[in-house]
Amino acid sequence: MNKQAVYQLLEDKMLRYADLVGVPVRPIQEELVPIKARPNLVTKPINKDMWAYTGDLIYVRKKVASKLKQAAKLLAEYNPDLQLQVVYGYRALSIQQRLFLKYKRQLEKQYTGSELLEAVHRLIAVPEIAGHPTGGAIDIQIVKSGKPINMGTGIWVFTNDSFIFSPFINKAAQKNRQLLRSLMLKVGFAPFDGEWWHFSYGDKEWAKYYKKPYAIYEQVEFRSENQWVK
Repeated sequence: MNKQAVYQLLEDKMLRYADLVGVPVRPIQEELVPIKARPNLVTKPINKDMWAYTGDLIYVRKKVASKLKQAAKLLAEYNPDLQLQVVYGYRALSIQQRLFLKYKRQLEKQYTGSELLEAVHRLIAVPEIAGHPTGGAIDIQIVKSGKPINMGTGIWVFTNDSFIFSPFINKAAQKNRQLLRSLMLKVGFAPFDGEWWHFSYGDKEWAKYYKKPYAIYEQVEFRSENQWVK
């Protein structure tokens, strides 16, 4: 079996737009809070697209922040020299919509209808089901002395080699990916296996992964510190 065929098999097992669009949401009103740095939990925004909203802070739902602290504690017990580094959390819904339309325009000559939505969703989540605008999704890696440990690819490198179960990365990277995945699963996050760095709690992907009857976070628009609206 060639490399592309292996990646296709892995991709076929991942959740798609069609799997998530019908997941109901019963939203709870839980505030967005900035992630506070701790000995084994740090933040480093990967870009400045949220700068106008939050500056250099990364916001998530309050329960997500609590679960990150739990994961950081588990990592410290495993190896106190390692840290969890969150590079992205809440994304304003308006930014998600803008990114979605950008990629949709690029692909609408190749696809139509549901195929178009699925194709765009592989690059950027359809806004109505996206996790980052709920405050429930995070992008995260493990660092040592401020430098990322070997994960096979860099974070936000959108290639098939970033599929978490890729057999085409070295053994050390495979072990490190499974370390991160196991930490996050133990505290209740759901993984997205197309991106080894992406995990979520409370959104539609989390609900589908854990077979919950509904998601508990809906997409919200950021206003100012500790304030958010539908």
